[in-house]
Amino acid sequence: MIFVIKNRYKCFEKQALIDTCISAFEELEALGFEFGDFGFAWDHIHFQVNIPKKYSIQDAEIMLKSRSSRRMFERHLGFRKR
Repeated sequence: MIFVIKNRYKCFEKQALIDTCISAFEELEALGFEFGDFGFAWDHIHFQVNIPKKYSIQDAEIMLKSRSSRRMFERHLGFRKR
């Protein structure tokens, strides 16, 4: 999968933000998701994920995006919506 940041803002410039995003994805391993390697650019993420059969691709994408964005805003108070 590839996730592109809204409006291509460069928000993955700091390692702390990348670590938060990875940890948010890894929280979903408890639900059966399996992740491969992650690749970060300034404005998008490349990764491989095995999605459990009980989730559709659309539901899995919503879960991944909502979990990662929620963690970013909780742990990095200076990180703001644009």
